[in-house]
Amino acid sequence: MDAQLSRGHDLCNETVINVVALLREPLGAARLYSLKLDTMPLDDELTAERVSGEARLTHLHDEILASVHTSGVAVLLCDRCLDSYEQKFTAEFTEIYRQTVDVQTGSGVVSQLIPDDTEVFAIDENHELDLAEALRQWILLSFPMRPDCGAACPGPDLVEVGESGLIDERFAALSRLLDDEPGEVLGPRTSKTQSYERVEVDGRTS
Repeated sequence: MDAQLSRGHDLCNETVINVVALLREPLGAARLYSLKLDTMPLDDELTAERVSGEARLTHLHDEILASVHTSGVAVLLCDRCLDSYEQKFTAEFTEIYRQTVDVQTGSGVVSQLIPDDTEVFAIDENHELDLAEALRQWILLSFPMRPDCGAACPGPDLVEVGESGLIDERFAALSRLLDDEPGEVLGPRTSKTQSYERVEVDGRTS
């Protein structure tokens, strides 16, 4: 193990870590935490379950760098059959938590490395950081764009249609028919005009 890396306490159904001791250690010092969450709300109707992993916190200048690797499952709705199924996920990310209060003086801290308009997470006035929001965002990003319960799905197959992505095979034939139809009329149909040839009849032109 790295000489500057020490083991922190296990995070069991909690995501808040007090980092006051780590902030007092030299730059580069790090703590490793194991993470285990029975459930974790992701939005109003979606929850991650059996979440486990590790979080490594590293002391930077006025920040803590959190490097997290986690996995678990969530119940999603299959796009094909519209039934619920368990989707496994793995989320790995690195986020910066900015120090807001100096651990020695208690005064506010203005980061010299990160611009004020940069969106980062904050360490609160109690010198605690919360991994929950970063976990929530990265777990949601790990889910497939089109949830699919797998090869045994009773719903219709999805077929490739080039750059447009996937399409229900029930509509694939219709798509081909539309592609084979004549081109679209771009304007109103105009009537044909007849041309008349001038001929001489009994010396007169008609």
